[in-house]
Amino acid sequence: MTEKLYYKDAYIKEFSATVLSCERRDGGYETVLDRTAFFPEEGGQSADRGYIGEARVLDAFERDGVVYHLTDRRVALGEVYCKLDFDERFEKMQCHTAEHILCGIIHSLYGLENVGFHLGDDIVTFDVSAPLTREQLDEVERLANEAVFANIPVETSFPTQNELSLLEYRSKLELTENVRIVKIGDVDSCACCAPHVKLTGEIGLIKVLDFERHRGGIRIIMVAGRRALVDYSKKYANIKRISAMLCTPQHETADELSRLMSEYESLRGELKAVKLRSAEALASTYEQEEKNAVVFLEGFTPDELRAFANAYKEKVGGILVALTGEEGDYKYILMKKASDVSAEIKKINAALLGRGGGRGEMAQGTFKSTLEEIKNYFLA
Repeated sequence: MTEKLYYKDAYIKEFSATVLSCERRDGGYETVLDRTAFFPEEGGQSADRGYIGEARVLDAFERDGVVYHLTDRRVALGEVYCKLDFDERFEKMQCHTAEHILCGIIHSLYGLENVGFHLGDDIVTFDVSAPLTREQLDEVERLANEAVFANIPVETSFPTQNELSLLEYRSKLELTENVRIVKIGDVDSCACCAPHVKLTGEIGLIKVLDFERHRGGIRIIMVAGRRALVDYSKKYANIKRISAMLCTPQHETADELSRLMSEYESLRGELKAVKLRSAEALASTYEQEEKNAVVFLEGFTPDELRAFANAYKEKVGGILVALTGEEGDYKYILMKKASDVSAEIKKINAALLGRGGGRGEMAQGTFKSTLEEIKNYFLA
């Protein structure tokens, strides 16, 4: 059994230990120490990283009470100096404690359970058992940060069976022995094996970024502590650029962008109308064609292609094929005045690697053939 120093003190950055074994495995070496401050991957949280001697700790996991450290090289048996990447560990402590606070408040206000948790390298996600609105999550976030500002002690303990039976606490699993309880004042009490901060004030800030529906409930995406600062810094740099481009104060950018989008949509509608009229005008420049006609129109949209075909079909005695796109990937509009092209489209698609269909005078779709092959088919 590995002595787990992270249960005694989550703030251990360096420690000495005895290397008991080091065996070659896929991806590195499984190194076992008599004691460790490296938290192994467990309960949705990735393992700590750092060094055992000169060997880099890439991962850690627990099996039958023994913590195995995956190192990038062999470690000699005997006494060794170990060092954690404590900045990364502390970020995880901030985020994990923040997740407890959020889940405790959600449970208290709405009676919902935490049914999933993942602490990634950038964000934290956790799942709750029923939907919540953005407004409800905003209130949860506000109360969570009030708990941070109150600088509440975070206490951990291993209650006896009798003590545990008298406690109210959250747990995703039915646990009966060696249950570690993390208690945050009146905010939350939860069974958890991970390291946490000593005081909620060390978290600094909790921010709910987003949420999405997930298996009948919702998945909440959040950051806290240093990660919240990084997130804010990125968003501040982004809004600063937007503000400069719009020549508008930062707090007014949304209103200004809304005004510009409305103006843009109006102009886009006007431009579309002009381009459709232009397509119809272009059709008037084409000569009468007694048989089939194939016309390639570079850069046309489907609407423009249709406007052109509608205007030109009156001059074509056979099938009008209006194309846009590029070699081997042409969008087509087929029209035949006062005729039903749907009866012919299946045969045409088969011959020209096409997909599409229609009814009455018009069919539309795509051809995977070359322009020469299309012309040969219709004009030969």
